[in-house]
Amino acid sequence: MIAVALTIVVMYIQPKITTIRETQDLITNYETETQNVSQVNENLKTKISEIDTIAPQDTQALSRFLPDQVDEIAVLKDLSTILKAQELTQYDIAYKGNTSEKVAEEGVVPEYGAVSEYYFSATFDATYSQVKSLLSQLETNDYLLQVTNLKMTETTVDKLKVELSLTAFSRQAVIVPVTQ
Repeated sequence: MIAVALTIVVMYIQPKITTIRETQDLITNYETETQNVSQVNENLKTKISEIDTIAPQDTQALSRFLPDQVDEIAVLKDLSTILKAQELTQYDIAYKGNTSEKVAEEGVVPEYGAVSEYYFSATFDATYSQVKSLLSQLETNDYLLQVTNLKMTETTVDKLKVELSLTAFSRQAVIVPVTQ
């Protein structure tokens, strides 16, 4: 009888206890993840409420500030002019695409919502003072350019290899559905 009782405990009750412990662990993990999701949702609600509190005149000012479209060739020409103004003759500039292309190819969601982003890059060798001057000239460019990445590595005693990533912005065209 003792052998049968031990067999029942070992073969039936022990696996059930193990299964119950595993289920309890899964429930604990689920509760933790639910709390994390709730916290993210609360943060999102806070961000949305901050966006909703933006004054209409500020939204209109932003609409006037951002162009309807970005002329990629004009931005590249401006970058070339700025680089030449710093007496840099050996450089490589490129247009890397925009968010509408990235959404179509990779499914990447734009970071800034209803704003199109245009990506540019520039690579050149310059002194530190030339880089500082170049960045100050970028601030006064005709287009809103954001420096998204700046990598500088020392090549010689007075020269730096600079890899610069820039983003220009424009308003996306809002497509209004036609109703009859």
